[in-house]
Amino acid sequence: MNSQRLSIWLGVLFVILSTFVSWSAGTTQLNRAIAAITKSLPSGWTIAEQKSGEIPWGHHWNENYTGPTGVLLVAKGVRPVNADFLSTNGTWHAVHVATESLKIWLMPSNYSDSILSRFAIGRPISPTVVIGHGPVKVYAEPSSTIDSEKHFDEILNRNVGIKWPDSPANNPKLLTWKDWRLKMKEAIEKEF
Repeated sequence: MNSQRLSIWLGVLFVILSTFVSWSAGTTQLNRAIAAITKSLPSGWTIAEQKSGEIPWGHHWNENYTGPTGVLLVAKGVRPVNADFLSTNGTWHAVHVATESLKIWLMPSNYSDSILSRFAIGRPISPTVVIGHGPVKVYAEPSSTIDSEKHFDEILNRNVGIKWPDSPANNPKLLTWKDWRLKMKEAIEKEF
């Protein structure tokens, strides 16, 4: 009986250690990728936000996903972004409320989107695959980051409509970091 308990405990310990070693290796790879991406940013660009436990926007849409997750980086650029607000009298006016940005998801090598979610009704367009294989997978999409939520909400509450023609999310050509795909791919390939 004691040898059976010992076998069970050794089995449990093995599973725990294997999980920790796998998680630790994945975390190390993601940290190296974060450093590489940060170094690849153009002059004036910074990492404005970093969130763990994320998956690329639109992936596993309408699913209760519990698999591997990664890190979302929001790289903030230098170009101001206006939003057009519709006033109560029916006129549109542009207001600087955001700054160009690039959302970057760094995912462990064992991550993948599900085939079924690609056909989900209402699924948004998924980010661009920058690197789809190797120790770290990289996805990214042009965006804009609101400079002040409070200021934005105040303007929004005084108006009846909004549109974002000036945002790189709607027109990626407006992003000042023109070669972001190439530079991030080179940075990750050089690191690994």
